[in-house]
Amino acid sequence: MKKQFSKLAISTLVASLALGNVSALACTGAYVGKAVSADGTAIIARSEDISPSDYDKLHTVVPASHEAGRTLDDINGFSYPLPEHTYKYTQMEDYASAGDGLYAAVCVNEMGVAITGTVSASGCDEWKAADPTVKTGLREAVLPALAAATSATAKEAVDTLAAVVDQYGSAEGNIILVADQSEAWIMEFYGGYQYAAMKLPEDKVAVFGNHFMLGAADPADTENFVLSAGLLDTIEAAGLTVKDAEGKVLLAQSVCGGKRSEGNNLRNWGGMHILAPSLAGDTFEADTFYPLLYTPDEKVDVQDVMAVFRTRYEGTAYDLNLEGQEGNRAIAVSTTPDTHIVQLFDDMPADCAALTWLALGGGEHSVFIPEFSAVTQLPEAFYKDSPTYSEGSAYWAFKKICALADQDRALYNPGVQAYWELQENSLVAQMAQEKEAIKALAETDPQAVADHANQLSASILADLMDKSDVLFEELITSATHNAAPGRRGPKAFVPSNFVSLRSAAEAKGYTVTWDAEAGAVALAKDGQTQTVSFDDSTVFVIDGATYVPTDFVEGL
Repeated sequence: MKKQFSKLAISTLVASLALGNVSALACTGAYVGKAVSADGTAIIARSEDISPSDYDKLHTVVPASHEAGRTLDDINGFSYPLPEHTYKYTQMEDYASAGDGLYAAVCVNEMGVAITGTVSASGCDEWKAADPTVKTGLREAVLPALAAATSATAKEAVDTLAAVVDQYGSAEGNIILVADQSEAWIMEFYGGYQYAAMKLPEDKVAVFGNHFMLGAADPADTENFVLSAGLLDTIEAAGLTVKDAEGKVLLAQSVCGGKRSEGNNLRNWGGMHILAPSLAGDTFEADTFYPLLYTPDEKVDVQDVMAVFRTRYEGTAYDLNLEGQEGNRAIAVSTTPDTHIVQLFDDMPADCAALTWLALGGGEHSVFIPEFSAVTQLPEAFYKDSPTYSEGSAYWAFKKICALADQDRALYNPGVQAYWELQENSLVAQMAQEKEAIKALAETDPQAVADHANQLSASILADLMDKSDVLFEELITSATHNAAPGRRGPKAFVPSNFVSLRSAAEAKGYTVTWDAEAGAVALAKDGQTQTVSFDDSTVFVIDGATYVPTDFVEGL
């Protein structure tokens, strides 16, 4: 009886807290070229954003098939005849009763091809009239799965999707990122039959919101561009052509009538502010047509990409916690059911070449869970279908943290994010070791790779779900305490595996001072000084007090 009451109480709490929503057009995409990533991997990533805030997503494996006569069908009447052989792939899909089709948010197949889909976008009214969408055409709901099932390379995925739109049309405007071990592409679907794709350079990065991004296109450069046959003529006939100084058509500016929404553009600036602050500057220029691609200030690691998807512009004038800034469109929003980051290794066998980091419930208050693409069987918790709170569901295990932390971001964010980032830093190091172990296993016993990846996925998920339960207990206690009338004592939320640096260090005989020049805390003892920098993602400050992991002070 007590356990049943506990389930009901938590279900009611989560349902009542997960009420805020934003437009479904809030997805954000990101790319990091292998030449500018810290470990030499190409990275594609995306947050999926769907109203309302409670929206269960299931993580599943679709096995390879050799059955002729199958089709891939969507609820709008689209039906695509699949080849006799289709590849195994993983996907994120909607819960069964969601009612709008499959929505396979991110797919990675056995050939090492990864697709994020999609970032929704649309052109100006004149463009919509020139290239109207097709009601029974290709939708986001099945687009990534179609590419993953049929494509052995990223370029083949682009060519396949182009051929599908040529024949069936597109039901909406979309942007995808697709990559394999050799190259990455961005593809934009502008309307019913017009599209463009570009191979992405290895020395650039990108972060973009819900608007088209491609710049100058060279139809003669077929190695780096794929353009629909009538694209440039349709732009010209609609009177929308915008060209650069060399006379090349600027695709996004043309299709969008030279305009972007401020909310979408702010996300471009926000990503740039994290990856290339020297280019972004401190001020967002709403009228600036921020570029798709740029050079980061430093090599980018996967934690930097995680930080992009957690940002609400903290530390800038556009921080949504500041008075008057609450209406800014953030990258991190409450209506994100999942955020996915895929790293592609070029020195691994294709079937285990991708490492996906999956944050259920969104990256802001959740943890990024790693998974190698060799998996053939996922833990049941990943695909437990439950549109309402349910114990044993991976989605709800992490979404319950998001629902609580959303109630007061300024209060709960620092502690919650530090808690998860501590786990992620450990997992990043572990995955570097696992990558080498899997690579060696593939050489000696390739049949054992899938079992190893399956067991690794299961053990990591079980451990993180346990840690989420611990964090939830601490959060609900803090939230209850903070909500009480006449509350006494500190309001700050500090997870139990963090301690006050000053209190712990002084107890060990250290003198603790603030080093303004270094922007760090200085610890002095016996003539020796060491500093604690706030560049460390697991150091955080609440009300002027600095908190660090307990392991740090135990080592002093």
